[in-house]
Amino acid sequence: MTTRRRVAGASAAALLIMLTACSTATTTGGSGPSQGRKTSPGVPLKGKTIAYIQTGGIPYYEYTKQGFEKAVTLLGGTPRTFNSNFDASAEVANVQNAITSKVDGVVLEPLSNATVKSDLTALGQAGIPTVVLYGYDQSLERDAVGFQGTRYQDTGAAAGTQLKALAPGGQVAIITGTPGRADVDGFNAGFRQALGDDSRVVETLNGDYDRQSAIKATQDLITKYPQISGIFVHNEDMAIGVIQALGNRAGQVAIVTQNGSPDGVPYLQKGLIKASVGWSPTQEGVMSARRLGDYFSGAPAAAPLCLTPFVVDTPTEPTKSVRWDATDDVIKGSLQTPCATARP
Repeated sequence: MTTRRRVAGASAAALLIMLTACSTATTTGGSGPSQGRKTSPGVPLKGKTIAYIQTGGIPYYEYTKQGFEKAVTLLGGTPRTFNSNFDASAEVANVQNAITSKVDGVVLEPLSNATVKSDLTALGQAGIPTVVLYGYDQSLERDAVGFQGTRYQDTGAAAGTQLKALAPGGQVAIITGTPGRADVDGFNAGFRQALGDDSRVVETLNGDYDRQSAIKATQDLITKYPQISGIFVHNEDMAIGVIQALGNRAGQVAIVTQNGSPDGVPYLQKGLIKASVGWSPTQEGVMSARRLGDYFSGAPAAAPLCLTPFVVDTPTEPTKSVRWDATDDVIKGSLQTPCATARP
């Protein structure tokens, strides 16, 4: 499932219009590579080396990398990726490697919120402007160029609204990603709030963002609750495991999931996944690179947190959300996509 990197031709840069919105907050001072003359809005990263510090090698982050690398290239820069492989010590080492390599900017996707502050402190002392993908904290706004990502509670709430409509009565379960992560807590909180009746949630089981773990969790679930009417699953890969574990019963259970990944599309088309709250990691990679471009070109500052747009994919519209494939249309469209508005 590992994807290949793709790099767009330099001629595509001439097709870009002036970059829009979603720019910067204030970054820390220093005497590192970030200082210098403002760049051209058309190629704001010209002559710049921009690093992406990647959480791990699963498809979601691989697609983020593709979007980041294509966007940096289109904006005139040179992309470089450091993969932390889900290891906090490797993340710390990657931050230091980026500093030692004298990169001009960083897109940081941390393992957890716990490492963001120390990472930003080190990068700030080196004078390297940084955009953080997931890990927003109001207290850190002055330490980063900006933050990018979905708001976990919002996507969870969208999933809760869908499941409430699809299964208005009966028992409901949640199969989560790795417990203790901010995304998992946010998804669950938003989902429960939108569902409205917390007593319906009979089990919350750990799927660990892993298909085999989700299969085991579902087998345990249906042994205890054979009449389960709806399951909220935190991503499509686990949802496929849920479908496999349910067997012939899969079509009778309202399965609602998230991410909008390519793997989920066939299951939406068959009606086995009833709804998926979809957004594009590729688009997130592009929008993060754009924020650094805005910083270097001196574009007007926008809100510190730029939200990635999301929509609900359904069996009748299984590819309504922005696709994950790093096509030219997705890259160029994402360079012009405004930040989304938070749910009230």
